[in-house]
Amino acid sequence: MTKEMSNRLEGVRKGVVLPIITHGNPIAVLGITGEPAAVGPYALLVQKVAELFIQETIRQMDQEKQARDLEFFVFDWLHHRGDLQTLMERSEFFQIQMDLYSQVVMFRAGDNVLGLSYQDVKALRRMWDQKGDALFVRWGQGRLLLLIKDISKCRLEQKLKKFMTDVIQMLHVHICAGVGQAVTGGDLRNSYQQAERACEIASEKKPLVFEEDLRLEMIIQELRKTTREKFVKRTIAPLSKEAYLLETLQHWFENDMSTSKAATRMHVHKNTLHYRLKRVEELTGLRLNRAEDLVLLYLGFVLLQGKR
Repeated sequence: MTKEMSNRLEGVRKGVVLPIITHGNPIAVLGITGEPAAVGPYALLVQKVAELFIQETIRQMDQEKQARDLEFFVFDWLHHRGDLQTLMERSEFFQIQMDLYSQVVMFRAGDNVLGLSYQDVKALRRMWDQKGDALFVRWGQGRLLLLIKDISKCRLEQKLKKFMTDVIQMLHVHICAGVGQAVTGGDLRNSYQQAERACEIASEKKPLVFEEDLRLEMIIQELRKTTREKFVKRTIAPLSKEAYLLETLQHWFENDMSTSKAATRMHVHKNTLHYRLKRVEELTGLRLNRAEDLVLLYLGFVLLQGKR
């Protein structure tokens, strides 16, 4: 754009104008003002950099779209949405043999949002297995799903512990994991539901939970919130404002109801612990030497701790 052209054309200044071309198609125009002979070489450099940047952005967008398409497919697969024939056809597009996958693991990042990109998920897949047999799928904010093929529980536990340690170092965020049981025939819905249940129970103290190891937790998780609140109110609620009594119960339960061990752990005299347990009985109306009352007290304590 010469000085003469800038005088003749409205809105034009002296300089260089170059097209931005991606995949053979012009998609934008780059304009740099100045003496054409002086800014020309710089304009060519900026043009190439802009084209590379746009091409990389488009490539990343394509990868993200492919990742989202995979997430939608896995969602329909695990929730049995659509007929089996359609799912099979979609699985061929992703080159996934559905009946080879037998188990689901769900990861959760607590209150944090993982915000994983396609490249992050790709890196996690390589971190898990260089073969790339496992499927990693983003599962909403703060969650990640892992679909795996047949593997022994012992081996899986070892791999998960190492993997979770590596993820914490990579993402600088604490994660928990719930593991569903292995299923046959490619029907992963049950394993997914179990993994989700186990993941909800997993905590910072116990970050890895196998659903098949759950016992009391299964019952507690099935209770409605209102039922839990009523149970606490009818059992251990009188102790909710007595922090020292709740602490006493915690140490007593953790030490298998051994008064001497609990007293040593708390650095108090054995008689002091006896007095506190007696106080627990007085406030709750539950006797610690009765099996039924002891069960009620323990369950109430667990439910109360879950609310705190």
